[in-house]
Amino acid sequence: MPNRSETRELNAFLTTTFAEYETTLQDQIFDDAPGLAYMNGKLGKVMQGSSSIKKTLGGGERIIEPLMYGKNDTAKSYSGGEVLSTNIQDGITNAAFDWAQYSVSIAITGLQKRSNMGKHRILNLLQAKTTQAEMSIQEILNEHVWAETVGNGGKDINGIPLLVDASTTVGGIAPSTNGWWASYENTASVNFNSSDAGTIAMRTAFNTITIGNKTPDICFMPQTIYEEYEQQGDTDRRYVNNKIVDAGFRVLEFKGIPVMFDRDMPSTHIYFLNRNFMNWYVHKDADLSMTPEGFQTPTNQDVSSALILLQGNATINNRRRVGKLSNVS
Repeated sequence: MPNRSETRELNAFLTTTFAEYETTLQDQIFDDAPGLAYMNGKLGKVMQGSSSIKKTLGGGERIIEPLMYGKNDTAKSYSGGEVLSTNIQDGITNAAFDWAQYSVSIAITGLQKRSNMGKHRILNLLQAKTTQAEMSIQEILNEHVWAETVGNGGKDINGIPLLVDASTTVGGIAPSTNGWWASYENTASVNFNSSDAGTIAMRTAFNTITIGNKTPDICFMPQTIYEEYEQQGDTDRRYVNNKIVDAGFRVLEFKGIPVMFDRDMPSTHIYFLNRNFMNWYVHKDADLSMTPEGFQTPTNQDVSSALILLQGNATINNRRRVGKLSNVS
């Protein structure tokens, strides 16, 4: 059995080695799941332009999103020495979003350490444990990205269905009393097996939330609807965007934007999103990062373990520029 000095040396080796995996871990978790890839900005790197919705913060009790809901009525034409208005304007407020925290541990028992003596074997074991942790947190995060409520007593992240909605309160602001904070939502039944009803509803949604050159930049739909859409054939749809295909995703197109499906999303919804108005915030010290102490062995356990932490959340700053069809079949 390794003595305490050998255990400390092994823990230091595990900590240093994992540090080399950390960036790869972040990429692996967010690259493979469509919803996560979009929210974390990974898809932004291969879509038109290079805008990313991921932002890093250094602190703050909550995440604050400044919002503009009204016009500045001092904007006007004038002539000569006419007195110009310098009235203080309303129309600016803030939405406040709570931090969400996630953790996943990597633990290696004494039996596993003693059965995998030698750096090569312990490295293989660490890699397997890291892959296990990666797959587990990816699964839960992507489920939560598409959740319609904030689960676990409000501890989970905000899901896209919550952010893109016409009636739910988010950021402390209720659409019922602030109509400017409501997303476009078509609740009518839309059958994609029936003529062009699906495409017509999608066009209306797309055009309604478009202003100038600020159009939705992606459309997410359930797999069953995606397959119906794929089968019908239309001038608005075809396989496009080789960069996204090269990134591992097979996509269709609608009005020049990628159309994707995600197995975790609601089965009756279609979403039109825009990364100009949605953000994924992470804390700089907890971006799927190992705690500073690294691998530790308690005095009363024969195990070396480390915690990987994520502190962040998804936010939105303009709900009118995103939308959904919420009753498709």
